[in-house]
Amino acid sequence: MSSGNQRWRGALALIIGGPIVAAGMAAPTAGADPGSEVEQAVATARGASSCGALQHNATVEQAADIVNRSTASYLDHSSGNVPADDPKPTALLRDLGIETDNAITLLGAGRNAPDAIKALLLQGYKEIPNCSYADIGTSLRFEEDTGFVIVTAILVGP
Repeated sequence: MSSGNQRWRGALALIIGGPIVAAGMAAPTAGADPGSEVEQAVATARGASSCGALQHNATVEQAADIVNRSTASYLDHSSGNVPADDPKPTALLRDLGIETDNAITLLGAGRNAPDAIKALLLQGYKEIPNCSYADIGTSLRFEEDTGFVIVTAILVGP
């Protein structure tokens, strides 16, 4: 098995059998420690490459939360606007003070946190190992109305 496949299996094993499941059956809340499980899963998927670790960035986390909240309000029909889920969130980041042309939004959803994170990892399998990204911000929300967990990760480079 290639080292790339081992990293992805490790990331999936982490979300399936790791701290998310061990934390109990309670669903994550919108205000709960935003995305630490997501960052850990992305870090595992990225592996010990020559890229170095992604650094948590509170402003990028704020952007990820804006995307997640706009998606949630769109899904529950409380917003008349489409979600702020642009795959290249440079305008959103610029509004928050980060000047870059190198950013990607990864999204996931599922009936539980492990499934939502797995969806995000599958969407980002080509982008996560990209060494041009240095910062990460994430958001994980449980939406009571729909019963879905939605998750967003934004990766940003210089």
